[in-house]
Amino acid sequence: MLTVKLSIMKKRKLLITGCGRSGTFYSSEVWRRLGLDVRHERPIAHHGVMGEDGAASWLMAVNDPNPPFGPSAVDYEFDVVIHQVRHPLKVIASVAQFILAKGQFAKDYIERNVPQIKIIGDELSLSREQQFVLQAARYWYYWNMISQEKATVTVQVERLSRDLANLCELMNVEYQRTKLDDIPPKINGRQYYLNEELWTVDWRDLEGLDFELTERIRNLAAGYGYDF
Repeated sequence: MLTVKLSIMKKRKLLITGCGRSGTFYSSEVWRRLGLDVRHERPIAHHGVMGEDGAASWLMAVNDPNPPFGPSAVDYEFDVVIHQVRHPLKVIASVAQFILAKGQFAKDYIERNVPQIKIIGDELSLSREQQFVLQAARYWYYWNMISQEKATVTVQVERLSRDLANLCELMNVEYQRTKLDDIPPKINGRQYYLNEELWTVDWRDLEGLDFELTERIRNLAAGYGYDF
């Protein structure tokens, strides 16, 4: 006799997801200040686990049971899923430098879920930095495509403060602007990777690596409200 084990989905109020390096650490702090127990995926004090109200995690954009750290999306359902985006050139440079170039664990996780980022053929002759930038560009495109499919709403992190009142109404959370005044505007998880001069990427860099992909990135970003 075949026995089927049914898993019971755990309910939470909020998931914030999207690409890594898109400000999820900052937004987790915003919602915590507004009274929600929303934890970030990074395994530092108070974080690295699912909060009572939810999580901010780029790893949870996909339903993978084995993320390198933080909770998996597999066993959870959320009332609201915020797909958080950041300007593609900022994310691509940061992902290339702080995620792909500095650790295999995240790269393996991304490639497992988005094999399109893999470097193949003539691309292997590119410099190490160019390979990481190309992979990060592909990651930005495909990871956002996945994230938006499960999202309730898409929000630019650059405009989060402007949109927060409406998001609070959606979440049935009291909007209290004064509680956010002392959050450092550049709070992020970069300090947990390393401290070095930041890489920069421009559109010409991307066009030289993959012109068609660059056009797809521009078009997707324009759909998110970015102007070029």
